Amino acid sequence: MKGYIFGLISVFSWGTVFVISRFLIPNEIIDPIVLAFWRFFWASFFLLFVIKFNFKKIFIIFKKDLFRFLFLSISGIYLMSIFIFISVKTSSATISSVLMSSNPIFVILISILFLKEKITLEKILGVFIGFVGCAIVIKQDINIFYWVGEKVNIYALLAAISWAIYTVIGEKPTKKYGAVETTSVASFIGTIFLFLTVKLMNLNLWGKNLYGFLLGIYLGIFPTGIGFTLWFLALNYLKPFYLAPFQYLTPIITYILSIFILKENVSLIVFIGMFLIFFSLFLIQKKEWRKIVN
Repeated sequence: MKGYIFGLISVFSWGTVFVISRFLIPNEIIDPIVLAFWRFFWASFFLLFVIKFNFKKIFIIFKKDLFRFLFLSISGIYLMSIFIFISVKTSSATISSVLMSSNPIFVILISILFLKEKITLEKILGVFIGFVGCAIVIKQDINIFYWVGEKVNIYALLAAISWAIYTVIGEKPTKKYGAVETTSVASFIGTIFLFLTVKLMNLNLWGKNLYGFLLGIYLGIFPTGIGFTLWFLALNYLKPFYLAPFQYLTPIITYILSIFILKENVSLIVFIGMFLIFFSLFLIQKKEWRKIVN
């Protein structure tokens, strides 16, 4: 029961990320890059608190896998956070959330291309259906073979690809050093990159009003710090097979919250695309699920 509770709290908190950023960014309360900085600044602070501010431990881990952690920080923290917050500037919270949840499609594609993952018909079919679903959600139209003159927002998809790269590269250090420790190092280094970008671009660090700063604290501590920590704790009680499907609740939670808070509506076309993405994820993971069940 603890595992289920931790998992549900995590995915609910993740669903709020897109709604809050959709409220802040299009209204120009805070810049997307600044919001990304505050999110991971406070996430880093929380994670450092969890590991008792052991900076020596962070430095030792970072030194052992210098280039791997630099790549993790750039892909999973720096690029992912910037792309996801830019995406909500022109797309609804639900569309951004759905596309971000497509990241397992890219995880398997990267694994096939670079890690020599065994190719099966189900995986190939799953990846193809997933791309079709993503195209429908991005274009918000069934006619995905005609893109001339379309203003396409692919930032959420780029965020999903960035997170997929982080997931694949992060597997070894997570097993070697621990999930919280690996996340702490990546988050800390990524925050430095985000801060340097804010300064180089001469962006307003505090936003238009206090909402941006305060909600940046929320995004850092709850969905990122506590959300990720509870997710890892849930794995102590539940097998990944039972826990993994919980993350697909995030777009549903985002959709429900966006209706009440943002007054957003999602077309039937987007639901069709969402269904295809979820069905593709089922095909991709079907074999692994069978192994665990058996």
